[in-house]
Amino acid sequence: MNVIIAGAGKVGYLIAEHLMANNDVMVIDKNEDAIKQIQEKLDVLAICGDTEDHHTYESASPEIDLFIAVTDSDEVNMIAALMLDKITTVKKKIIRLKNSFFDDELIKVRLGISDCVIPSFDAAQPFRYLIDFPHARNVKSFEYTKALLISIKIPEDFQTMIIKSITQNMNNKLIVAGIERAGIFSVPEDIDILQANDLVYFYAYPSAIKELKFGTFNTEHNNEIKNCLIFGADNLGIEIAKVLLKKDINIQILDKDLKKCEHANLILKDKVTVLKSTYGLDHSLNKDGVMPDLFIVASPNDEYNITKCMEAKDSNIKKVVAINNDMAYSKLMRNLNLEVVRGEKINAYYSILEKIESSNIVIKRQYCGGEGALMFRKIFHSSNLVDNYLPLPPKLLNKGTFYVQREQQLFLYNSIDVFKENDVIIIFSKSEDAEVLTKWLHSNI
Repeated sequence: MNVIIAGAGKVGYLIAEHLMANNDVMVIDKNEDAIKQIQEKLDVLAICGDTEDHHTYESASPEIDLFIAVTDSDEVNMIAALMLDKITTVKKKIIRLKNSFFDDELIKVRLGISDCVIPSFDAAQPFRYLIDFPHARNVKSFEYTKALLISIKIPEDFQTMIIKSITQNMNNKLIVAGIERAGIFSVPEDIDILQANDLVYFYAYPSAIKELKFGTFNTEHNNEIKNCLIFGADNLGIEIAKVLLKKDINIQILDKDLKKCEHANLILKDKVTVLKSTYGLDHSLNKDGVMPDLFIVASPNDEYNITKCMEAKDSNIKKVVAINNDMAYSKLMRNLNLEVVRGEKINAYYSILEKIESSNIVIKRQYCGGEGALMFRKIFHSSNLVDNYLPLPPKLLNKGTFYVQREQQLFLYNSIDVFKENDVIIIFSKSEDAEVLTKWLHSNI
């Protein structure tokens, strides 16, 4: 593909690095240092220029397959999407937004924008489920299904157990989708085992998740969450507060920046206690002198988030969540036994990649810090797979685990004789195997 990326910051750099192997990539930014870094490290065409000026794009191909705008300004991203049309024809445009009110269908149509990514909104959504399932480390939801991908840390006193002995008691409503053990990720088979201190990724329906909470494992955090403290009053902190308000949680937000506090108070309309404060745990008691049940550190600095989360754990706060902004810290956070939720920049990166790599046939998502991949293909009424079957090539058997979701039940792929309308093929794999599996899923459209 011919690809143009407007914005050479962290997100733009990572997307260019990911796409450069198989595509012709051009990156544009006014920041000379950022462009110089890309020129030195990546095999792409990096241009120092104004993304809002159509003359900047004059060296571009007359036909562009993909335009991605990820500067720090919503207005710049939208204007860049418009200016490009003066020079070239663009098949698909994806832009990052900070403010959700720009995600308007009329604006998208007028500017020819295919997809908008709003990282602060997306990054806040896991907290909808972390309140319902406080024993979970992280939760992801998907199209086509009510099942969730949930990660749970197995407690130290857990007795080793074969996976099949867990899944067979869940009425086809649960799959073990991945295990991170001693920092190494794997996609297990039913004959593999779970051990104490494993971080386990379950793909399951809510009823099965609740059984995990009260049945199979005596997990931590089984008490209801009522009080929350958020460190950070920027867009992400505000979006998290919006989600938690819908769950009737008492919320307090702290930030060192008075302007951010005033802005958060204005947006949240006094429904949340917002205080200007240094991030000290001496302020972690709420107005009634009660420690929070949920402690979220949402600053843009991962080292700071790690430090404050460790302090909170030492203070015996029940549930402590660190926002992860830089992928370089993702595994470290998990190794430190912190509960980790993607921050805005990582969320923007993965969301954009998922939109690029997904289609109207196959949806692809990533988990475990990008080490695991999850792929869906729904069997629609018009598919030629209805009442037929897509054989699984032997060469793919060791690339992942394969299932079919049917009427809120999960079956091993090879146990299905023929597909029915609305079946969903589901594959779990390591990320390095996802490309070949995605190609197979696209076969027999």
